[in-house]
Amino acid sequence: MRRKRSISKKQLLRRSVPINDYIREPSLRVLTEENEVLGILSRSQALDKAKELGHDLVLIAPKAVPPVAKIIDFNKYLYQLAKRSKGEKKGKTETKELKISLFMAEHDLERVKGRAAQFLKNGNQVRISLWLKGRELGKKEQAKAFLYLFLSGIKSSKIVTEPVMHGKVLRAVISIDKGQHAEAKNQEIN
Repeated sequence: MRRKRSISKKQLLRRSVPINDYIREPSLRVLTEENEVLGILSRSQALDKAKELGHDLVLIAPKAVPPVAKIIDFNKYLYQLAKRSKGEKKGKTETKELKISLFMAEHDLERVKGRAAQFLKNGNQVRISLWLKGRELGKKEQAKAFLYLFLSGIKSSKIVTEPVMHGKVLRAVISIDKGQHAEAKNQEIN
């Protein structure tokens, strides 16, 4: 039996981005490494110019009319792509969900509070879902008060979305309160 080879992201990108002789378009809009436009050149002229500069010809916009190619070192291009995608991921916050019920034990609630504090510390938002079952559905006001009490126990957090009923679930979203978080850090340092 043959073993399957795993393909790294870099190898996958190498296969998906046409470079040099793998570019099939007859004419290309060519850019330099500094994004200066060299003009619309034939494929052979663009390849000659890339070889003259000692770099690769990389097709960066195949669907444009005419397609856009850039004269750049291919590894540098891959690095720039990875850096750009990493920067896009950095700005996004994830929303984590924690589920609680109206009659949970005190220790279990403390564990969930600790988990919520850890998610907030990592920069994520936290959605707290309070599930109501059977006769608990008649105690919506008690559930809302319980959820507010639970949320007040989580340090350095602020309520982003007030508790709202969604069917049988009472949900609220919290995030880190930057002001309280900074004060807590300053107190830890002193």
